[in-house]
Amino acid sequence: MAKFEFNESGCTFIPDKTRAKEGKLREFAEDFDKFMGRITGRSGDLHDDLNNSSHEFNDLIAWKITNEAEYDQSKWREAVMAISFLIATTREWADAVEDYKDARETNIEKWKHSEKEHLKTIEKARANDLPAGSHPGPYTTKLNPWVPDVNQAIKAMRDDFNDQRDAAKKDWSDFQEKAEEISGKLKQGATEENVRKLQEAGYLTWAPFNIMGAKYDKPDFPTLKGGVPKEGSDPKKVNAWWEGLTPSVQEALKAEQPDRLRMMDGIPAAVRDELNREHLTKEIPRIKQEHGEDSTEYKELDKLRENLNDDDSDAYLLGLDTSGEVGRAIVSEGNPDTAANVANLVPGTDTDWMSVNGQHGRASRLKQAADVAARDHGETPDNAVISWIGYDAPSALEAPLEGRAKTGAEDLVSFQEGLKASHEGRPANTTVIGHSYGSTVVGHALQKTGTSIGDGESSDGAKLDVDSVIAVGSPGMGAHHVSDLDIPSSNVHVSQGADDWIAMTPVAVHGTDPSSDDFGATVFDSSDYGHSDYFNKPKDKPMSYMGGVIAGIK
Repeated sequence: MAKFEFNESGCTFIPDKTRAKEGKLREFAEDFDKFMGRITGRSGDLHDDLNNSSHEFNDLIAWKITNEAEYDQSKWREAVMAISFLIATTREWADAVEDYKDARETNIEKWKHSEKEHLKTIEKARANDLPAGSHPGPYTTKLNPWVPDVNQAIKAMRDDFNDQRDAAKKDWSDFQEKAEEISGKLKQGATEENVRKLQEAGYLTWAPFNIMGAKYDKPDFPTLKGGVPKEGSDPKKVNAWWEGLTPSVQEALKAEQPDRLRMMDGIPAAVRDELNREHLTKEIPRIKQEHGEDSTEYKELDKLRENLNDDDSDAYLLGLDTSGEVGRAIVSEGNPDTAANVANLVPGTDTDWMSVNGQHGRASRLKQAADVAARDHGETPDNAVISWIGYDAPSALEAPLEGRAKTGAEDLVSFQEGLKASHEGRPANTTVIGHSYGSTVVGHALQKTGTSIGDGESSDGAKLDVDSVIAVGSPGMGAHHVSDLDIPSSNVHVSQGADDWIAMTPVAVHGTDPSSDDFGATVFDSSDYGHSDYFNKPKDKPMSYMGGVIAGIK
C-alpha cells in the first residue's frame, strides 16, 4: 500500500507495489505459443499458410482431418484465433507490469535525488539566517540575500513532493486502468475491437486471423505510396501491414519497391537483408566507376560484401544508403527478429556510412562477449548485436551542440520500435549502447523526443523503450540525473576510461557526467581505456561486463 508523508527533515515516499510477476506471465504466454505450434503443425511454411486466404484449414493442423463429422473445422479455426488472442493479451499485460515496476523504481529514485537537493538547500537557508538581533539593518535578516529563506526552501520542497507524489499516484491509477482493460479483453474475448487494439499495439499480427475470413476487417493502415506505407509510418502498423499480405503480394512489392521496403522500420530483418544485399550488389560497380578502385568508398563496400559473405558470419544488412553527407549503414550480427537478446550500438561523432566495417567489427566483438557471458552463466547464447549508423552524426566541431542528438533520437526510437514490431515470439531483452556522442543521442531518446512516431498519435512525443542502456566515453546524456531518463538506475550502465579525453568535456555541454556519483547510474570499470578502446577485446573486463548486460545476466 502506498505511503506518502511530507517532512521537512525527510519524507516518506512509497508508491503502490504490484504483486504481479512479468516473468511468470511471459512463461505462460511462451507455453501457449509452443502449444499453438503443436496444434498448427508450425513450420517455416506456416507464415505463408496463414497469409494465404485460399488455403483449407486442415492443411494447417498437425494431423489430417479425415472425418468432418467428428472434427468441426470451424472449432479449430476458433481455437487458433482464441489461443493467438490469449498469447497477445498476456504479453501485453506482462509489458504493462514491467513498465509500472520500472516507473515505480524511477519515481522513487527521482524523489530521493530531489529530496537530497532540497535538504541541502534548506540547510544552506538555515545557515544563512542571521541570529535574532544581529542583523545590520531593518531590511536584512540574511547573510546572503540571494539564498532563499527557510520558509521558501521548505515550500519548494513541499511543492515538489506533492508534484512527484501525484505523478506516482497517476502511474498507479493508469496501471489499474490497464489491469481493468486487460481483464475486460479476456472476458470479452477476441472481438473485432479487441483484436484491432492488440494489432495496433504491435502484439498481434493479422496472420492467424486471416483464416477467419471477413469477420475481422483489417484496420486502417498507413497511407500507401507506390503500394507501400508512406515514409515515417508507425513501425507497428508497417509490420502489421506487411504480415497481413499474401506471399505473392509480398514478392511483387519486393520487386517493385525494393528501395522503400529495405530501409523501412517494421519490415522483417530477413526481408531488409535480402533487399539491401541486392542494393549492395548494384552499388559496388557504380561506386567503383564513380570514385575509382582505390577509393575509400569502393574499398569499404567491397569489404562489406566480403564480410557479409563470410561463412563464419551471421550478418544481416538492414540498411545501406551511400548518398548524402553521412548516409546510412546498419548491420546486425545475428538475426534481431529471432534472438532472445538484441543490442544496438549507436556511434558518435564523424561516423558515416564508410565507417560500416569498423562499426560492424565492434558489434561482432560485443556479440562474442555476450555469447561468452551466456556460456559462463550456463546458458545457450542467443544474441544479436546491431551496428546502427542510422542518424546524421555530427562532426567534432558540431559535437557541443545537441541538435543532431535530438533528430538522431527520433530516428533511433523509430528503429527500435521497428525491431520490437518485427520480433518473433517472446519479446527480446533489449539493450542500446551509446558511444561518445551516440550516448547523447540515447539520452535524448530516453526522454521525450518531441515528435511522435507514425501518425501523430502522441502530442508528448515518443521515447526509447528498452530494458538496459550502456553509455561509454559519454560527453553527457542530455540529463542532470539518471532519474531524468525514465529507466531504473540499475539498468543504466556507464563507464569512462582513465585515458579518455572526453573527461575534459564541460558539464554544461550535455548535462552531468554520467560516470560521476552525482548522476546516479551504475558505473563499471574501464581501467585506463582511451576514447576508442572500449570495444577492442571481447575478453577484456569492460567488454565482459557489457556482454553480460547484453545477454541479460547483469
